Amino acid sequence: MEPKKKILGLVVLSLIVGVGMGLYFGKNTESSKTIEITNSNKDETATASDVKPDVNKKSLALRKLDLLKYYTNFVLLPKEKFADPKKYGEDMSAVVEEINDNEITARYKATAEADSDEQRIVNIRSLLNYLSDSIRSDLN
Repeated sequence: MEPKKKILGLVVLSLIVGVGMGLYFGKNTESSKTIEITNSNKDETATASDVKPDVNKKSLALRKLDLLKYYTNFVLLPKEKFADPKKYGEDMSAVVEEINDNEITARYKATAEADSDEQRIVNIRSLLNYLSDSIRSDLN
């Protein structure tokens, strides 16, 4: 196996493990404590307009993370693991529509429209890499 393929495989594997851990630990937040840090230099409180873009950005990043999870499961798990693969694909497409990003939509559609298996693999990698970069930039 080529070193580039090994590295890409490790990146994809670590991404999948990270998504899985995030979903698992993200659901177990009932027992966690929230610490609020206020800025003592700022006398005024944050208005709703200050908070809303962060909430929208976080929501968009979560939807992209959902799509990443959906797509990696779809690619890596055998068909037998899905009760209804067609519905799973429709749910994935619905998430793509919710995200409403032209680049993600184009890359997502390109994964299904490839002429050969090699091109499909390239398109899938392109989508997964773009999604991970996009999520990373949304979180910064």
